[in-house]
Amino acid sequence: MKKASFARTGLGALQGLLGGRRRYGRAVAVLADLGAHYARALGDPAALADAHAHGAERVAQLCRRNGASWVKAAQFFSCRPDVLPPQYIIALQDLQNDGRPAPMRKIEPILRRCFGDGWRDILRDFDPQPVAVASIAQVHRARLANGQEVAVKIRLPEVKELFQQDVRVFRLLARLIAPFFKELDFVQITETLLTMTAEELDFRIEARNLKRFAGIQHPPGINVPTLVESLSNERVLVSHWVEGKRLRDYLDAHRDQAAHLLTLLFASYLQQVTRAGVYQADPHPGNFLVADDGTITILDFGTIGVLDASEVKNYSRLLYGLMGYGGDVDIGQLFVDAGFVGGNPDTLRELALYVLSDRLKESNPAVAMGDLLELFRENQVRIPDSYIGIARVLITLGGFLMNYDVPFDWRPPEQRGLSVER
Repeated sequence: MKKASFARTGLGALQGLLGGRRRYGRAVAVLADLGAHYARALGDPAALADAHAHGAERVAQLCRRNGASWVKAAQFFSCRPDVLPPQYIIALQDLQNDGRPAPMRKIEPILRRCFGDGWRDILRDFDPQPVAVASIAQVHRARLANGQEVAVKIRLPEVKELFQQDVRVFRLLARLIAPFFKELDFVQITETLLTMTAEELDFRIEARNLKRFAGIQHPPGINVPTLVESLSNERVLVSHWVEGKRLRDYLDAHRDQAAHLLTLLFASYLQQVTRAGVYQADPHPGNFLVADDGTITILDFGTIGVLDASEVKNYSRLLYGLMGYGGDVDIGQLFVDAGFVGGNPDTLRELALYVLSDRLKESNPAVAMGDLLELFRENQVRIPDSYIGIARVLITLGGFLMNYDVPFDWRPPEQRGLSVER
């Protein structure tokens, strides 16, 4: 049965290869190059570190050139220090997709298919120049018949077809690579990536995510766009237009407001994770707009994290225990309770205290949390997928705080005057 399944996967991969020979030719060349470098590095720690650095750069270049699904894969694995060495994490975190906007002649057929030949009567003053372009979509500005300005997010032409080609090849690569990751279920990790990407390609799911996220309580100063549900479908998502500057651009121009804005954003995410159990899972700086009055609008809900009641409880206790707000707690047991597998409480406690000591509370929390995940990887501690998403969020936001010299404030929501009802 397994042989038949592998054969079907191999046949599907072959079909995918035929559909994207140029992209996959690049991948084969990179894999061959990496194989040669790692073969020469066997038994030599210094050479192995060089091989990691070389491989990380080549893989980042490959994903950037192949675009779409490959960029999504890079973003996914950039927050998996339990899987990849730090050289890869750094290189993939820096990956920015140089997305090229699709011309209007390719966008118009999509709009006509969704809204009919009279689509310009629905989306008036449609700006043919996108205001934002990402790996799978671009956003245009338009106006409804009632005068409401809207943001029109459109899935790029052919991106779904390219993903369906890549799925077959990614699955085959996962099976080939899995023997080198015996302590991890690499096939399952790849399936998680593919499921997340498939969901991001279906804007009906993003519409549901947006409605769900908008339904939780947010602190004053945090805004969520309003969905235009009647005009949203699998390929197009329409929401009310929000004026503002991207977070990084705004902070570069108003550094005196960095402490207030970043502390507010960080507090919002802690509240999302530790109280609401629903959080926006892609805290890219381009996904935050700052209005003139200092209100922060959170954008992009292709992926959200959803925690059940037990996960909210266990992760809240773990995070605040690490920060020193949990009282007299056993850190090792908190990791076990949160679903970390592969080490007993004593081992987990020793690893956590070795890395963290006072760094999370005082100096470099984002780096400390990344170091801890890397140490878990080296000691073959399996990290829950749900925690990986939380760690990605906190590490990314922690990076913002460090870049603008803003001190970390890890106080629980109730100590900030914030509250959330689940």
